[in-house]
Amino acid sequence: MKEEDIKKQALQFRELAGDDLFWFTVSQNVMAIEKDRRRFEQLALEILAYFDCERCCKCCREMPIHLNDEAMERLYRIDGDALFDKIDENEVDNYLKTPCPYLEGDRCTIYDDKPMSCRMFPFVVIRPVPTLQLCPMGENIFDEFKRLTRKYGKEKKNLRVEWEEDAPGVRLPDYSGDTGSEKKAVYVALPIPVLEKFLKYLRMDGKEKVK
Repeated sequence: MKEEDIKKQALQFRELAGDDLFWFTVSQNVMAIEKDRRRFEQLALEILAYFDCERCCKCCREMPIHLNDEAMERLYRIDGDALFDKIDENEVDNYLKTPCPYLEGDRCTIYDDKPMSCRMFPFVVIRPVPTLQLCPMGENIFDEFKRLTRKYGKEKKNLRVEWEEDAPGVRLPDYSGDTGSEKKAVYVALPIPVLEKFLKYLRMDGKEKVK
């Protein structure tokens, strides 16, 4: 959502509610959330440039794929009204059905036009804190993060690993392959300041980009 659209909506709310201070606060909070989201997307894409996807396609088959307004418009230009048959009717927001209808075998048929949620995976927001999903690629990223943190910083001790059983109602694939453990780590919380330092460490370490 563009900043001018947010301001326009805030003005419409203000006219309806008649409470200037309240809706000014709402608009400021929404814009702050949008700003953080855009920053998270930017960091995710810059970090992912250093890593290769393992192409297991489990995320395409098991993860709910969110479509923002831009993705909806882009896919509608490609698919027309057929897009709406691919939307999950059980979701409040716009999510593609699972498995992804655009996956054919192990090939994404809309790769060049894929949604932002696909472009930035395994980085995703499932709670207010940005997270890294521990798919095979996510594990490689997290291993590199831990290595560089030991080398350049001390943030590792502040990381909080979220467990599958602590995320009720959140549909996350289990990438671990460990059926003997009662707890399986499926994602780690990585706030924006931590991601900024991670990107800094990648650059300091001279890691070559693969994309």
